[in-house]
Amino acid sequence: MFKTTMTAALLTAALAMPAFAMDEMAMKDGAMMMMGADGKMMNTMPAGDAMKMMGDAMMKNGHEMKGPMIMMMTGGKMMMMDDMKMDDGKMMSDHMMMK
Repeated sequence: MFKTTMTAALLTAALAMPAFAMDEMAMKDGAMMMMGADGKMMNTMPAGDAMKMMGDAMMKNGHEMKGPMIMMMTGGKMMMMDDMKMDDGKMMSDHMMMK
């Protein structure tokens, strides 16, 4: 029941988003993106020494994303969770990305 309710809520939110927000984007190697807890996003492509420094820091202190993550701003908070299989056998992201 929880998964079905969650799907309905996420589908409602996804359908309310502007079309451009639902387009897929791909990051190039070395590109950096940061999302704050307030939902503000920043992108950059460091060069030279900054690229090496940030790459080294990420390899030392970061962790690999093992699969898709779903993020949603709700109640003024940025929430995130791993993608998961729904009761109908499809992944939650498949339900969200239907156009």
